[in-house]
Amino acid sequence: MAVSCWPFTRSQFDLLRIRKRKLELLEESKSWSFRLLPAYYPLFVEFNRLNPGLLYTFLVVADAGQISEAARRLHLSQPAITAQIRRLESDLNTPLFIRSVHGVALTPPAVRLRERLQRVFGELEKTLQELDRTQELTGVLHFAASTTSAAHFVPSIFIRFRHYHPDVGLRLVVGNAKEVLEHVREQRVGLGLLGGHERSPGVRLEPFMPDEIIPVCGAQLPDPKLRRAIANVKSARDLERLPLIWREQGAGTRAMAEEVLKESGVNVRKLDQGIEIGSTEAIKSLVIAGLGVAFFSCWEIQNELASGAVREIEIPGLRIHRVFSWAIPSGEIGGLPGEFYRFANSIRNELSAVSVRTWRMTL
Repeated sequence: MAVSCWPFTRSQFDLLRIRKRKLELLEESKSWSFRLLPAYYPLFVEFNRLNPGLLYTFLVVADAGQISEAARRLHLSQPAITAQIRRLESDLNTPLFIRSVHGVALTPPAVRLRERLQRVFGELEKTLQELDRTQELTGVLHFAASTTSAAHFVPSIFIRFRHYHPDVGLRLVVGNAKEVLEHVREQRVGLGLLGGHERSPGVRLEPFMPDEIIPVCGAQLPDPKLRRAIANVKSARDLERLPLIWREQGAGTRAMAEEVLKESGVNVRKLDQGIEIGSTEAIKSLVIAGLGVAFFSCWEIQNELASGAVREIEIPGLRIHRVFSWAIPSGEIGGLPGEFYRFANSIRNELSAVSVRTWRMTL
């Protein structure tokens, strides 16, 4: 069994953040900036500059020596790893790697950073072991999620949540946005996560993660007529002349795309409705094969964009922004769903760092 070479794991970063409140050293402070403290307090660094997820990525890249190998270990795309490293270098205002055809090498400041991080993380690990364990949770979390959020958020969150609460089980129901709302409204599940802004009586929505829906076509289009049609797209209304591939009615991605297209002056009834499929992966296959154009969340198509299997169709003036939202039963959210909800919100900055497109978290 492989043994991690890091004295401080990514999931333990989460535990440190959760438990730092227990220390109560800075009480109501709004910043982690350097300040004068009593002699018995240590000097604090500005943690706002040091995103734990980015530091973890730095350590993995430093150990791997190659972006491709780090991407394999972290189960991310190479552009996502590169974006995280560049963001960390920007935050620190220091170059950390020297790139070459053979891989990456640490700069002198990066060598010192890695050595000191490992020492500091070792001490933090000892401190974590001395702290009281978080109260154990048991039971089964009944959860509903839309297709995209089920694929790209729920597994990552639950893996890290399970690290602290190993006795918690999961029953995940996957459906489109309308189906998720129905499950929450009928109290078949304690919590839901969906894209778009569908509404339902007895269910309130709270923003979780920003998203953008983009039109995509295959990188290789065997049909010259389709190639010319796509090359001549100058506005959203030009989509009326293209073969389109849609998710089923009720899917959040489709509802949001149609709404924004209407606002852009497109007659949705004139859009091609010849192919409608209830599977995102099946739609990807048809798009890659060159059968038409489809709308995808950036989260669900990022690997295909990174590999060059598909490409985004840039349409002047068309931007389809949406938000993934929690679907919460009316009233206070407590128990196991409440713990999962609060934990997920505490790590959403780290979750957003893995997307090809990054956003400043302002929700």
